[in-house]
Amino acid sequence: MGYKHGYVVPYISVFGRSGSGKSVVVRFVCDNIDGISYRFVNLRQAKTVFGAANLILAELGVSSLKSAQGINLAVENIEKEITSVLQKEKKNLFVLVLDELDVIFYDARGKPSDFVYKLVLLEEKLKEKGLLLCIVGISNNVLSEYDLDDRVRSRIGSSEIFFEPYLKSDVLDIIKERAIEAFSKKIDDSILEYCADLASEEHGDARRSIDLLRVAAEIAGSKGEELAKNHVDMAREELQKDRIKSAISSASYHLRTVCASLVKLSFVLEKDWHTTSEIYDQYCELLSGNVKPLGYRRVSELLTDLENTGLVVSQTSSRGRHGYGTQHKLKVSPEMAGLAISETWWKGLVKSTINNKEIDSLLEDMQNRQKRSGLFFPKSIDALDSKLAKMKKKYGLS
Repeated sequence: MGYKHGYVVPYISVFGRSGSGKSVVVRFVCDNIDGISYRFVNLRQAKTVFGAANLILAELGVSSLKSAQGINLAVENIEKEITSVLQKEKKNLFVLVLDELDVIFYDARGKPSDFVYKLVLLEEKLKEKGLLLCIVGISNNVLSEYDLDDRVRSRIGSSEIFFEPYLKSDVLDIIKERAIEAFSKKIDDSILEYCADLASEEHGDARRSIDLLRVAAEIAGSKGEELAKNHVDMAREELQKDRIKSAISSASYHLRTVCASLVKLSFVLEKDWHTTSEIYDQYCELLSGNVKPLGYRRVSELLTDLENTGLVVSQTSSRGRHGYGTQHKLKVSPEMAGLAISETWWKGLVKSTINNKEIDSLLEDMQNRQKRSGLFFPKSIDALDSKLAKMKKKYGLS
């Protein structure tokens, strides 16, 4: 709308839950505005800020740079190519769409805030040439929630568009339409409603409902059976495994360690909800000896990132005179998440937990005997000590 009146905002933040239609709508808008040129860049494959810059260059048709050449040269090349594209196409507005922008904020060493600042500065440089630039960042959270310095905050303004999760009725409409296109015969409405129910539980992810139906149909077909709700349940478990593996495999070391901390607490303590401070303490214990722990606030942000991936759910509750606190809970089984983090680590955790529980059970047995008898006979003590020593030796415990 601003462009129709001769101006554009330098940055638009499009945010909302995964599968709420952000990318599709942004593409649709860019395809249907006359007189603009745009490039859509998915940053999911970027492991670093410099990797993100190279993905932008590749989308602009420019060769990638080596990291030794520096981020400044990469940004200069982006500016040159945008100018060249607008001049060739005889247009004066270029829209640079950066999808999955969250990814670059995992690269703390690459200074993501500085990179965003350099991109936004391009808008001023191009304006001097009579050209307009608008950057559209698509992410799970609004850009201002990330660790940005004041220079960036003052320049990006407050142009934010939130995509609300789909309601169950919305998801059902979408999946009915897709089912008509995809299947040669009508699918029972109760199965479609079941898929919509499960998807709406997952924060209104329309993609998830479509995937559920597709995988359920594949499972039913492989078994030579009619599509039923039990196939949807099987599909849900299969997709959950794939989603967890995908989310964790692309995560940073610290994000995986935070996730492992919540997995360990959930499995060992056999309770669902854990405070941020509990998770932070466990995170510090799990870190490799030569790795410096992140700050408490940054770990809290990583827990929010895990929540955005759908692996964790959080709630804030009152703790009386201690104020309000946030607790976190795994949305998947500890086993499923643990195996995705590291199969070796998970098996070691299971073994050590079982061993420790057996030792604890033996010690409790000794205490109960002492309470009942009031006094131990030397023979009893010797027998129990001997049993305890054998168990310690068997499990390699000190």
